[in-house]
Amino acid sequence: MNDFQFLFARGLKGEALIREWLKAQGYLVLPTSLIANGGAPALEGHLMSVIAANNLVAKDGKVEWVEVKTYQRATKNQRRGRWEHGVPVRLWNEYRKGELLTGIPGCLVILQVDAGRILKGRLADIEVGAYTQAEHEKTPRSGRQIFFDVRRFDWFSIDSLSPLNDMMPDDLAPQTVRPWEHEGKQSTPASKQGMLL
Repeated sequence: MNDFQFLFARGLKGEALIREWLKAQGYLVLPTSLIANGGAPALEGHLMSVIAANNLVAKDGKVEWVEVKTYQRATKNQRRGRWEHGVPVRLWNEYRKGELLTGIPGCLVILQVDAGRILKGRLADIEVGAYTQAEHEKTPRSGRQIFFDVRRFDWFSIDSLSPLNDMMPDDLAPQTVRPWEHEGKQSTPASKQGMLL
């Protein structure tokens, strides 16, 4: 199994865990990523298509798109002085376009494996203060990224959901740890401590 296949399988495991977590939170979940062609889910029209989020969920008469990402850890950006998670700009633009075309709000849910934490944030909320990489900056293979401050998300602990702990993807050793990240794992800001389940 190559790296891409491993990360893809790990991501599917994270999506399954988050779907069960959403159900435990009272949501009805329609997985949109389990499609026959194996590619990304898309809203298709005659002249265009837009990549859709992994899930369409409903609760209390409200519907929202939920995009799920599985990451090993948050990274600390020393210049911006904050812990962050990012997604490729090209996907972010598609999720925002999907909101606009359907009128259904979206959110990003991140499973952060090292901390056993789930971060959930509405797209419009987490975009505030987000940093988009410039064209000239070094980028990963997935392309330019947009980075979000983890403090813009609601935080939940997976530890309190013991039936889901067996579904947790395996912990991975980080390939790179910057000197300013050596002090240990990201701490929970005081403003978020009450949000942990």
